[in-house]
Amino acid sequence: MMPFLKKLFQLILVHKWKFALSLASAILFAFLLFPFSDLGDLVTSQVSKITNDQVYLRFDRLRMSLFPQPGVALDEVYLETHQIPPLKSKELIFTPSISSLISQKPAGTLSADGFLNGQIKVSLKPTSKSENGLERYKLSVTAEKISLSELRDLAQLPVMLKGQLNLNTEATANLAFQEQPEVELQMSVDKFELPSGNLQTMMGPLTLPELKLSSIHLKGRLAAGKFIIEDGTIGKDGDEVHGTVKGDMNLVIQNRGGTFVPIFGAYRLDIDLNIRRSFEERASLFLSFVSQYKSPTAQGSRYSFKINATNPQLPPNISALR
Repeated sequence: MMPFLKKLFQLILVHKWKFALSLASAILFAFLLFPFSDLGDLVTSQVSKITNDQVYLRFDRLRMSLFPQPGVALDEVYLETHQIPPLKSKELIFTPSISSLISQKPAGTLSADGFLNGQIKVSLKPTSKSENGLERYKLSVTAEKISLSELRDLAQLPVMLKGQLNLNTEATANLAFQEQPEVELQMSVDKFELPSGNLQTMMGPLTLPELKLSSIHLKGRLAAGKFIIEDGTIGKDGDEVHGTVKGDMNLVIQNRGGTFVPIFGAYRLDIDLNIRRSFEERASLFLSFVSQYKSPTAQGSRYSFKINATNPQLPPNISALR
């Protein structure tokens, strides 16, 4: 027996590259010939079973790749839960980080094409620990041409919105939110539209006039439980409304049994707007609250005022912006 094993090992050593090539070829062909496209029904049933029928996941085709890096792609994805409206994506690609899988830390990249009629890319990777020794991760999110009307339905907002949202943000956070995250945010909206409608407020229903803006830009950051608006631009020259908004708001994210809840606190906003007469006429009731802070211009009025409150549930204090 021993002479046989000795000769076998000698044979393997002499032809090691041939054996390695044969093994790699066998694995590769098994991978290529495996019927991944038939896994849809199995995955759907297993997801429903694991979540006690709380989540329904369906897709038309599953594809896997090894090069240039391992990844999984799903075509025509449909996701439905009891908490949010159905979500759809033409293509969903997940590329995990092999090194993070070995160290058992979540990391990778997720791309979704056709999500909310746009594209979104999410990247997660470990980063340095906090001063208190807590594990932290860097989260990057890039979104292009997201439909505001689709996003409005997802967030169940009380007002109708139209336009295309572009977003670029980076966050450093502990995934359990044992500490407050640090976030850098840049956002823009093209062809913004707010149709006329009624909005329920603490002072009763408020009629919102129709508003169309070429664009909206916002740059801000979240740090130490406070969101700071560094640059907010509303509209452009030629729009019925254009101007700037700056300020800050207390914002703390709490972990309540695995559910992350944003808690809004005191805020302060400096608002400086140029409004044309056509919009002033439609929004006369809405603008009556700040009419004492306006000054005449060639095409309408300029409204410059401050808004602040110690609690979003309380009526705000309004004063002149100087």
